[in-house]
Amino acid sequence: MEHQELILPLYEQVRRSILAGIDDGQFAEGGFLPPEPELMSLYGVSRITLRRAIGDLCDAGRLQRQQGRGTIVLPGKVRQTLVSLSGFSETMDGLGRKAGHRILSRDDRPEAPSVRDLLNAASLIRFDRLLENGGLPMTLETLWFDAGRFPDVVAPVAAGNSFFAALRHKAGVVPAHAERQIDVGFASPAERAILSVTASQPVYRIEKTVTDADGRPLALSQLVTPSHLVTYTIKS
Repeated sequence: MEHQELILPLYEQVRRSILAGIDDGQFAEGGFLPPEPELMSLYGVSRITLRRAIGDLCDAGRLQRQQGRGTIVLPGKVRQTLVSLSGFSETMDGLGRKAGHRILSRDDRPEAPSVRDLLNAASLIRFDRLLENGGLPMTLETLWFDAGRFPDVVAPVAAGNSFFAALRHKAGVVPAHAERQIDVGFASPAERAILSVTASQPVYRIEKTVTDADGRPLALSQLVTPSHLVTYTIKS
């Protein structure tokens, strides 16, 4: 019996071609795909075929449609080790990526008795931040720490700098342990608007408590990250 070559559907051929273009740098991460007419001409396909290929890549987390702007190429998945004590900036630096911390809100007197008790904080402070990978949204973080214990850390964090770096350089404190609780769910409407995800795209919800060598809590982070943007590994 003669071997028959499998012929892929046209949209799948286009999907693979676009993906190859991302991998070889033809379509740069953080940049926009060419307009639809140009892509239709490049691949010799209809708008319906092109949109199905692009839709599949959006679902896979490699592309993202932005209203009124076009389709942006997302960075590949970030790999993070759950037992690592590295902060977000250190993790991104180690991967050769550019980290960003955009301050969304600040509350110098938050009403959060349970968090205050957990951190034993005399002057609890809260920052809502958007952690960015190469200028693109990656994680929503609610960061809590004791401003009374770490007064010199407040200004660097408020300026959009790394909390871990400020803790080390301004307070002389080095995190020693971290406990994480991980759940998977879906983003709220407000979270979806900031992270640019759909209602059907799952997100990781992580609550991380960082402590010093004596086991004293230093900070609490509550993080929301779309699952298509990160892969977590566990080392033992």
